[in-house]
Amino acid sequence: MHKLFVKTRNVKNFIDLMNNLIDKSNEVPKMGLIYGDPGLGKSRTAVWWATQNDAVYVRAQNNMTSHGILEKVVEDLGEAPSKKSTELMKQCIAHLRLHPQIVIVDEIDYLIGHSRTIETLRDLHDLTGVPIVLIGMHESKTKLGKYRHLYDRISEIVEFKPFSKEDMDIIVEELSEIKITDEAKEIFFEKTNRFRQVIKGIALLENIAKTNGLNKIDVKQVKGLNIEK
Repeated sequence: MHKLFVKTRNVKNFIDLMNNLIDKSNEVPKMGLIYGDPGLGKSRTAVWWATQNDAVYVRAQNNMTSHGILEKVVEDLGEAPSKKSTELMKQCIAHLRLHPQIVIVDEIDYLIGHSRTIETLRDLHDLTGVPIVLIGMHESKTKLGKYRHLYDRISEIVEFKPFSKEDMDIIVEELSEIKITDEAKEIFFEKTNRFRQVIKGIALLENIAKTNGLNKIDVKQVKGLNIEK
């Protein structure tokens, strides 16, 4: 499988959201929300964009406190974290005011039940002026709505949606090292509609082709393909 990053419709919308936040004036809130069902490439896109644009990327974990999230931000900024939460916030503020970077917080669903942690992210946005982007599951948009002080600061929202046929064509053409016929693609698309499924499916088809000495994949091979949902 080719080692490429495919720019699907979702990825392009993600890039647009980031550019819109960067271009906003200081008077406009600069928080963003990316949400959607699992397996659509949200985290993969966030890591790719953060790497390309020197952004801070933090992955939330279950029961993570405000101290824990600030500690991760400080570490990603390349500094040694202080032991006290108040000092951690000061570190973040001092660094981000001097060297502004977008802060991406993935798996925000883990934090939604912890009001203090959510409010810490709002404070981080207000006190530094840098864009902060939250990434979560489909329900995160509704759940974050109960935090009005934070939700009112979210000025850009993008939903990651299931792949279109055009997306699937691009993904298969750019990633697969084996030719897949148009008829086989149609059946393949019926079996897969999430990025993880597509990757698994392509890997299985390439293995079938290699094992059987095939130079292309047709309907017969795809019909027998079993991909976990």
